[in-house]
Amino acid sequence: MNGSRVKRNLAVATLVTTAALLAFVDSAMAQAPAGSVAAKIPEKPLVVGHRGAAGLLPENTLAAFKRGCELGIDAIELDVLLSADGELVVHHDFKLKPEIARTADGAWVPSGSQPAIKDLTLAQLKSYDIGRLQPKTSYVARFPEQTAVDGERIPTFKEVIDLLKKSCSPSTRLFVEIKTSPEEPNLTPPPEVVSDKVVQMLKNEGIVERTWILSFDWCNLVHIQKTAPEIATVYLTIVGSGLNTLKPNQPGASPWLAGLDIDDFNGSAPWAVKAAGGRIWSPFFKNLTPESLTEARQLGLLVSVWTPDTPEDLKKLIEMKLDAITTNRPDVLKRLLEGR
Repeated sequence: MNGSRVKRNLAVATLVTTAALLAFVDSAMAQAPAGSVAAKIPEKPLVVGHRGAAGLLPENTLAAFKRGCELGIDAIELDVLLSADGELVVHHDFKLKPEIARTADGAWVPSGSQPAIKDLTLAQLKSYDIGRLQPKTSYVARFPEQTAVDGERIPTFKEVIDLLKKSCSPSTRLFVEIKTSPEEPNLTPPPEVVSDKVVQMLKNEGIVERTWILSFDWCNLVHIQKTAPEIATVYLTIVGSGLNTLKPNQPGASPWLAGLDIDDFNGSAPWAVKAAGGRIWSPFFKNLTPESLTEARQLGLLVSVWTPDTPEDLKKLIEMKLDAITTNRPDVLKRLLEGR
């Protein structure tokens, strides 16, 4: 590990305000047992509905977010992008998703030629029906119990916030993933532009204290820590065959890590998060090991994993005493926690 670089980055990390640290601890650790050391080991994780509750209702729709609120989960997670006319919209993929998007005449959007979200106006985006999964696709097999809700449209970020205020408990949190890609920068405006729009919306709506902002592109998070340090930032990571944001044992810094090279930290994601000034690490659940969890705890990080869905995986992660678990089946996770 590059000692001087680590020390320099860790010094930057300590500049996070006391108010921000207290907000992080309050956000994830309200359920921590009395007397726990620095509230590092929670009694149970926050239950976070991935894209609302994608295993039950169409992803990133008002119907899915409302269902998550009805379940009484701790937080709803969503993805934000900017439309051609500058509106923050809730959609996961950088382009229209062929597995869920239908035109006004009911035709599925063809794969390979679908337009980017940034090239469509809000009115154009609202013309697509995203209320059911396209049959006979690999994606439909992932959510066999999802119920179709024909007529659901791509919501704006403001519409989801309005629903959160109206239909959810005042304690329900909002996990907002900012979607930008340093490997495909032409698909979105620059990270700083998107981040500033998201932060301004949160401030205008008065829900900063209820929000965690997540991103694989750490440029968003580093920027927000400078401009709005009161907002909790969550450092997403994955090492997989389809996407690898850490890029260990490769020359130079990963474009996803805001200038940091994971090899300077002996391949340790927790150390890289800490050096970037982060307080919350969120790996893909299959990448988390007991050793990396211990390392993250020793560094004072909160740990939140994403998309375990089977009861077997959820049980294992519950036993690891994490701070938050984001799942497409928040109903299953709640049931398992209530049965303990």
